[in-house]
Amino acid sequence: MRRAIVLGLLLVGLLMAGGIADLARAEALVLPPDQAALRNEMARIHAGHVDADALQRIDSDIAAMPPGAAHMGMATGGMATQAPYPSLKAAQFTPAPAPQPAASKWTRLASYAPDTPKADAPKGDAPKADAKPQRTYVGRETCESCHQQEATNWAHTIHAKVFEQNPRTELQAQNCEACHGPGSAHVEDPSDLTTIISFSKKSKTPVAEQNGQCLTCHAGGQRIFWHDSIHDSNQLGCADCHNPMTTFGARGLTARESINETCFQCHKAQHAEFARRSHMPLLEGKLSCTDCHNPHGSTTAPLLKADSVNEVCFTCHADKRGPFLFEHAPVRESCLNCHSPHGSNFENLLNAPRPVLCQQCHSQDGHPGSLLTAGNMARGPMPDPRLIATSCQTCHVNIHGSNSPSGARFER
Repeated sequence: MRRAIVLGLLLVGLLMAGGIADLARAEALVLPPDQAALRNEMARIHAGHVDADALQRIDSDIAAMPPGAAHMGMATGGMATQAPYPSLKAAQFTPAPAPQPAASKWTRLASYAPDTPKADAPKGDAPKADAKPQRTYVGRETCESCHQQEATNWAHTIHAKVFEQNPRTELQAQNCEACHGPGSAHVEDPSDLTTIISFSKKSKTPVAEQNGQCLTCHAGGQRIFWHDSIHDSNQLGCADCHNPMTTFGARGLTARESINETCFQCHKAQHAEFARRSHMPLLEGKLSCTDCHNPHGSTTAPLLKADSVNEVCFTCHADKRGPFLFEHAPVRESCLNCHSPHGSNFENLLNAPRPVLCQQCHSQDGHPGSLLTAGNMARGPMPDPRLIATSCQTCHVNIHGSNSPSGARFER
């Protein structure tokens, strides 16, 4: 009796440890020879060593069992109605649901052959019944048979010269269809605008697809930051600013006569600022919007061509760059603290007239705290001697910064 208890405890300990092979050896000590051999066979099955004879024998044993006899995974011949171990009672186990009449998992496992592909296995997904036919190229002559006016205008553009005389890729050699896509479906049904890629506000082609056609050749360079830029986020298409089908402007195939006129289509407020009394010489043709901005994207919010406003201004106003021995803090922060970049009604593109502009920061500094206004100017009813000539800069002449040892107040 004591020996049976010891063996039973040993068997339970091995079961909790999960050692299947050790469990089979322990059962050989307490089970009859036929049952011990069956347990050894089950251990080999769990270890992955299964042969066809073992699977067939297990299937036949399961088929011969009475309904409800298999439970707790003990669906093996001669032991289906017994407790798994002699020291445990069968009443301690909860019966599992009766097996379904379908083929057992052992039969299904025996029929698997994962290393041998089926002869009738499909090589790929079958084409859908409603799939559109593959479009093909029809050639430039076919396009020109209907679009004669467009072909005449396009013949003078840089695109026409490159595509016809020196195409860099096979796609460029397709001429019209290099941008508009294969035209076979469009030839069959010209009224269906979805069969061709067109570039206009009335186009059925999404703006992202239109721009993708252009970026096929024009990706990178100045357009490296185009994606997610302010123009891209506002669904602006390349064809809104450029017209590749004809030559309107001198540069860039712009949609208007100049870069500035093209930008003014949307930027009406900036156009009005350039008409103010003091303005950048843009309307006079001395510079363009692209001298300061990159319309195709930038790392800065206003699409600047440099990392900051000051860096853009310093490209022309190099004398204000410094470094200075005495620096004016608002100048180093941003030129926009004092100046309006496009135009102003005050001299030198200032945001406010002097001395009002200076007194926004220096109202109580260095001078009596009286507020100086336009009436205190030289021509006002109460002229102040401190505002003669150029107001505060009559004395503080180097307001952007000074390199003089005695120029702490920008007086020299």
